[in-house]
Amino acid sequence: MKINIFRGKKLLGFILIILISLAILSLTSILLVNLLYRPVYGDNVRQYFDDGLLSKASNYNRVSLNISIVSRFLSWSIMSGIVIVFFKYFKSIRINILLAFSFIVLFYILIQLILLPLAYYRGYIIEHRFGLSNQTLTMWFSDYLKENGISILISSLGMTGIYALMIYIPKYWWIISSAVLAIFIVVSTYLYPILIDPMFYKFEKLKDENFQEQIINIAGIAGIEVKEVLVADASRKTNKANAYFTGIGGSKRIVVFDNLINNFSREETLNVIAHEIGHWYNWHILKSMMIGIISGTVGLFLINAVFAYSNMVGDFKSILVIILLISIISFLSLPVQNAVSRAFERQADNFAIQATENPDAQIQLMLKLAESNLSDVSPHWYIKYLLYSHPPIMERIEAAGRI
Repeated sequence: MKINIFRGKKLLGFILIILISLAILSLTSILLVNLLYRPVYGDNVRQYFDDGLLSKASNYNRVSLNISIVSRFLSWSIMSGIVIVFFKYFKSIRINILLAFSFIVLFYILIQLILLPLAYYRGYIIEHRFGLSNQTLTMWFSDYLKENGISILISSLGMTGIYALMIYIPKYWWIISSAVLAIFIVVSTYLYPILIDPMFYKFEKLKDENFQEQIINIAGIAGIEVKEVLVADASRKTNKANAYFTGIGGSKRIVVFDNLINNFSREETLNVIAHEIGHWYNWHILKSMMIGIISGTVGLFLINAVFAYSNMVGDFKSILVIILLISIISFLSLPVQNAVSRAFERQADNFAIQATENPDAQIQLMLKLAESNLSDVSPHWYIKYLLYSHPPIMERIEAAGRI
């Protein structure tokens, strides 16, 4: 039965208001990005970096960010359009679980297919244009399919589970969903380095035994037992350098990109690894897991309150609304997420410098990372607080210089 889209549909009206507001925000953000991403830097920056690098990094980050904003708004528009169609032509939808799963998978696939050209331009064309990628088109597309396939599968199972709980346990669906979310966060943190990482990289043990001993000694300072250090074959894909500490319990491991090992000094590489160990020393992984569990629980509670008021618990349209809301809320909470992340990164930097007792190596490391990753070393405060999960390079250099 065809119904008036606005009659008694306060939730839909709310979504439309949010979408219009986000459209204005997206357009404003694009304007600000193009105004603020200009290579205008003071003498403190030019003491370390030349104009050529600063200009190239500024152009790279500006183009990348513009594409990300357009992609984000396009995904919201697609989701909102589908939600509006469902609200307009269906008063209430109750379908079986298998059919719901199929619709949700198709929903995610449709979005990714529409966004594919932007993802290709951002992830392949731009990365090659600025000399950051070594991937062939086949390699890039393979990674894209694997990454999005895993994401679609996990998200579809999660949303289908929520829909099933809404149907069979409508009063407590959000409580059970919160408990499942907590278990998922813990289990996925444990399994990610075992199941997912090997799908994207090949790993081998660090062959330099003396260097590995240095790393293990620093891990000992942090009270962490590390049995081995793994090297990822990242250079076949990218010129960017990185290292990370991943897993919990028996899946804990330190992973170093091979281009970090090959292109950076041992002292600089040791500072990167000590930084990652610093995250464990300061319990950042556990804290991040707790933040994820708490924020997820609060979000599900609020969604339940809205759906109970709108009499939408158990309606398949509610799942589409949840997907849209998760995407919007994740974006709107970015400044808070990034502020927490930057605080964690500063603590990890402090640990690295104290553990290695080599602030000069930290400064040299930052200089090389800025060049290899084309970092905007001193972004405008608006860009920093909205988007930066790490302190800008110049802040990290100045912090090391004060020690």
